[in-house]
Amino acid sequence: MIEYINKRMIDWAAWAKRRDDGGLGFPRSTSYCRLVQSHGDASTDLIVAVEAAMEIEHIVSRFKVDRAHLHAVANWVYLAGDFTMERVAHELGCHRDTVYTRLHQLHVAVMDELHEITIAAEDRVRENKVKRIA
Repeated sequence: MIEYINKRMIDWAAWAKRRDDGGLGFPRSTSYCRLVQSHGDASTDLIVAVEAAMEIEHIVSRFKVDRAHLHAVANWVYLAGDFTMERVAHELGCHRDTVYTRLHQLHVAVMDELHEITIAAEDRVRENKVKRIA
């Protein structure tokens, strides 16, 4: 398991579940939240968290087409609920050890995709610098 990717996947799942349930919670505009003193501006952190979750959402969505087994593991492990690996294995029709193998494959694939996104962004920055110089 790649801990950084696991955290990103957990954050993505929390975001996806909030999005699917209509975002129930305590927004800053409720009377309760107006009573609580707020320090700093959390809106920037929220934007970063949403962008990070959307990165994972796009990656996992692409897996649905060309790597269905990874997409299924992402859904069962992170989105479906708090199931044991035995239950996930039963739902996926495989052995528990296969679930762990696929979970690691998912983490590696997500990490590779995130690296590709980073490289593409760095390439765009370099291209823009060259255009400004020329």
